[in-house]
Amino acid sequence: MGAIFLHWGLTPYAIYAIPSLGIALAIYNANSTFSLSSPLIPLIGKKSRPKLAALIDMVCLFALVAGMSASLGAGILSISGGIADQWGYSERGFLLPLVTFAILCSFIISASSGIDRGIKNLSQINFTFFVLFSITILMIGPSAAMVDAAFEGVKSYIKNVLPLSLQWGNVHNSEWSQSWSVFNWANWMAWAPITALFLGKIAYGRTVKEFLLFNWLLPAIFCLCWMSIFGGSTLFYASQDTGLFKTLLETSGPESVIYQVFDEIGFTNLLRPAFVIAMFISYVTAADSSTEAMASLSMKKFSLEQFDSDTNLKVIWGTLVGLLAWIMITFAGIDGIKMLSNLGGLPALLLLTGITISLNKMMWQPQKYLNR
Repeated sequence: MGAIFLHWGLTPYAIYAIPSLGIALAIYNANSTFSLSSPLIPLIGKKSRPKLAALIDMVCLFALVAGMSASLGAGILSISGGIADQWGYSERGFLLPLVTFAILCSFIISASSGIDRGIKNLSQINFTFFVLFSITILMIGPSAAMVDAAFEGVKSYIKNVLPLSLQWGNVHNSEWSQSWSVFNWANWMAWAPITALFLGKIAYGRTVKEFLLFNWLLPAIFCLCWMSIFGGSTLFYASQDTGLFKTLLETSGPESVIYQVFDEIGFTNLLRPAFVIAMFISYVTAADSSTEAMASLSMKKFSLEQFDSDTNLKVIWGTLVGLLAWIMITFAGIDGIKMLSNLGGLPALLLLTGITISLNKMMWQPQKYLNR
């Protein structure tokens, strides 16, 4: 649980919040252009920025395509596993492309309808659904085990946050940490540049405190509650029948474990379809906001006043991401997803490092870098 809190808590949301804050300050307070190179001006200078802008944007688009495809691939596997488990359909050769096509069409339609209609409305539905679903599991599941897991997770996280983050001590050179911690960090970092563009774009009129509250602290707290509920219940039932869960993990993959947990809780015919729908909406919500940002970055004459991006570009990027996700999970499975995350995370890491340095320079000399 401590590792889960590390992977899905304050640190990963900081990976999103830091570049997002840099983008928002650059375009709204320093009057820079809408580009991933703009928050790097304190580091590279105004004269060098136009020369590097296209290169930085291009590399970050590559990073996002890889990271977005990895996350979409994980979602396709989970949703396919739920459909196969619920309705007994095991023909993966047909099921995987069908789920891919459904997600692809949904987020292209949502993104094409604009931020105020498609993305905003779908995000509100997504959040409401997740809150209601998690409260339901908390009430009908092993509540005491979930609360215990949350407290134990917090204690473990506080105790081991530095060794787990920096890979020292007992976790140094650990196969598990290299396989999963690196995968998680790479995936968050691959999404970070384009997520930063989207969050920075919609940040107008907010203070820095408000921005960090709603893009860093509150999402991390909700995510920790979610992980406590589902992680705690999974650990509780897995400890009751270790052999069953171990066999399930090895034979059917990690995406099948949660559906066994629903079997243990009961109300299977209600929980399984609801969870599949929740995942579907979640991945569509994440993908359509990223497709919007990718299209904005690809436009030669993008204006913040216009706000919505070109629909044709959204369709092109969405199709490319969907095809890449389907190819990797079809021929490489979960290892293909990890491979994509690592490919996307490395160039994004360099950008995040640069933006972090630039933000520190803005913080100490705001009168030099910020017009207002």
